[in-house]
Amino acid sequence: MLSIYANSYLTVAASKAKNHSEGLFSETKPKEYKTFEYKSGELSGQAMAFNLPIDKESGASSYVSLPDEPLSDRGWALQERVLPCRTLLYTKQQMFFECSEGFRGEDGTVLDWRFVNVHDMPDGQDEEKEPDDEGEEDDDPKASLYQSWYSLLWIYGPRKLTKASDKLPAISGLASIFAQRLNDEYIVGLWRSKLLEGLLWQSLRCRRVSDYRAPSWSWASMDGIPGLGVRAPYEEVARILDVNVDLKGKNIYGEVTSGRLRIQAPMERLYLDVKDWDPTKPGFAYDNNPPVRTAHDETHSRFDFDFTADDAPQEALKIVKSLEGKEFFALILLKVKEPDEETYHAVMVKRVDGGEEYERLGFGFIDMKALGCRPELEAQDKFPVITLV
Repeated sequence: MLSIYANSYLTVAASKAKNHSEGLFSETKPKEYKTFEYKSGELSGQAMAFNLPIDKESGASSYVSLPDEPLSDRGWALQERVLPCRTLLYTKQQMFFECSEGFRGEDGTVLDWRFVNVHDMPDGQDEEKEPDDEGEEDDDPKASLYQSWYSLLWIYGPRKLTKASDKLPAISGLASIFAQRLNDEYIVGLWRSKLLEGLLWQSLRCRRVSDYRAPSWSWASMDGIPGLGVRAPYEEVARILDVNVDLKGKNIYGEVTSGRLRIQAPMERLYLDVKDWDPTKPGFAYDNNPPVRTAHDETHSRFDFDFTADDAPQEALKIVKSLEGKEFFALILLKVKEPDEETYHAVMVKRVDGGEEYERLGFGFIDMKALGCRPELEAQDKFPVITLV
């Protein structure tokens, strides 16, 4: 699939088709054009105009992303859109054409950019730039590629799959290209050289799938949008000791049957504080999260469990019940240099029932007041070692 789509001269997409039995063409009503006199400097004549839906008037991105087309809702179709160098898109209303020169529509749409595409990304072979005085990388092609990967996962996350087990296979072609350009090892949707950062994904409108698809520390274990990437400069607090992934087949970018990650990091005991908590109250999704605190009560920290689906109140209650009488922790991975303060980014973990290994519960920001003391990086060898599954 990778070689076919990436090397095609022209890919024709039936964007309006709900399934394979529907064709390219659809009956559309011609737009009602209004003619008016136009003059600008020495240019004059007649111009034609027509009404646009409000979402099209507010920005060009809705043209390019085609959110109302059935094909834009399918998981496998993402790499089918991102891999080709040229695509002719048959939508419900008109045809569009996109290539490296831009995006064009039958209605006169002319844009000098297109949907995200691997042919427009850096090849990763350019000389890497040194971080500037603020610790940020300036125009580093690999940094741009990592950010492109995170952006693609944001688009891919909510798309539908007929087979839930296709979560990793459906982007395996993209993963292969990124692995080559980054010269990095692919680990269940994450990258070896950015693994600590990758473990800190945030679940947005997500739910964990019932059948095993990936280890709990990978975004691929969830359905929904994974938010990845730490934009501010950071210092690694934790240390990855070993990663072991068992593949279902021979495709290193495809399905997995298990994944274990040995990590050495500070662990802060967490406590539920649900005495006056009501998960059914209206508000943003993260407000449904069971309140969590450390042993130091005064804190501006935030902890989000891995759910923000429509059934969040019920899921929150399940989490509280599942944690009754059990210990859970913040596994501290990064020290992030915010403009006004330093915060620590962590994943919430608990022991797997009946075992010594740990599984991910969620994500959190922790400030110094919550920790009580600053983790001593010089004493990294004394941090606890656990295995995440």
